[in-house]
Amino acid sequence: MKMNNKKKLSICADDFGITEKVNNAIVKLISLERITETSCIVLTDSFKSGAKDLIKYKNKIGVGLHLTLTDFKSLSELKSLSKNNNMGNVNNIIIKSIRKKIPPEEIIKEINLQLDLFEKIIGCSPNFIDGHHHVQQLPIIRECLIEVIKKRYSENLPWIRNASENFSKILKRKTSIIKSLIIGFFGKKTKELIKINSIRSNDGFSGIYDFSTKLKYETLFKNFIFDISNDHLLMVHPGQSDELLSTIDSVTFTRDLEFDFLSSDSFLDILNKNNIELKPLFL
Repeated sequence: MKMNNKKKLSICADDFGITEKVNNAIVKLISLERITETSCIVLTDSFKSGAKDLIKYKNKIGVGLHLTLTDFKSLSELKSLSKNNNMGNVNNIIIKSIRKKIPPEEIIKEINLQLDLFEKIIGCSPNFIDGHHHVQQLPIIRECLIEVIKKRYSENLPWIRNASENFSKILKRKTSIIKSLIIGFFGKKTKELIKINSIRSNDGFSGIYDFSTKLKYETLFKNFIFDISNDHLLMVHPGQSDELLSTIDSVTFTRDLEFDFLSSDSFLDILNKNNIELKPLFL
């Protein structure tokens, strides 16, 4: 009997819900079986209107909450991070979390409200939780998230993303090394906390880059899949950019480039040459 020695790779498309055109691109990639997970920003009308197309695939891929504590309008008052319910940028939350200027009860309330809305629209609990701008890894936020899911989902805990990665692998991939190390620094502590609390998580992480168009995304992808483990998670941001997206997020044209590559034959060829198969994590 021939053994299957292929490495397993999870590819998660972040930001479902950010705009209708991003939603359409992600659903297209799901239908083509090019991604294995997507995480949802629930704070937008685009999430509510686009969810009906995503729900059709919720038993075939992982569908998670993209915990959002920056840039958008919060569901609760969230006074420590917001002004008139509009949350600040990522630098704001990083500084306040490190300085411990965020009341845990505010974060716990907002997490629960986002989970409530996810469950109402999708019709089930999330398979996993990650975060817009990796906020799920920040001090205070990560502890609050663990507390919430252990209370809500004690019988079936969703897995939590961490961005921790082996130092030597980051260096060998030669892609946004400093950025990867900084994000991975917060991910390392998160991974430790997750393990202590018997929560599952990915083993290895890639997909971080500066969202410039200097390198072809195909080249970046080859770097991202270098020397991966079986529970490795690759983060992607595919989509179709438009004027609306440019008013919401700084990641625009590269979404089109990622979508074009992930839907191409070259993507499949690279997976085959590297003996990799796509598989959702813990589904």
